[in-house]
Amino acid sequence: MLMVISANGYRRRPSSRYFFLLLAFVFFCLDQAVTFYQEIYLNGLLISVPYVGLHLIHLLELLMSLSFLTALLRPVIGSEGFARK
Repeated sequence: MLMVISANGYRRRPSSRYFFLLLAFVFFCLDQAVTFYQEIYLNGLLISVPYVGLHLIHLLELLMSLSFLTALLRPVIGSEGFARK
């Protein structure tokens, strides 16, 4: 549901901030789908990403956190900083 709302927000106002929010919610949905798959079919065993050494769930959570952080800090990066004159 949150992914649909953020997709609608990005469609109405296509900016980088809304894009990164949409991307974070896509990673969140993928994270929940993979968790559901692991619990149902693999009895809770974690899926590993080859050659990286990370579990898929942890990788998706890292990407989700980075997307949220980018969405929050994106307007600040291009401006003069925190102190506005």
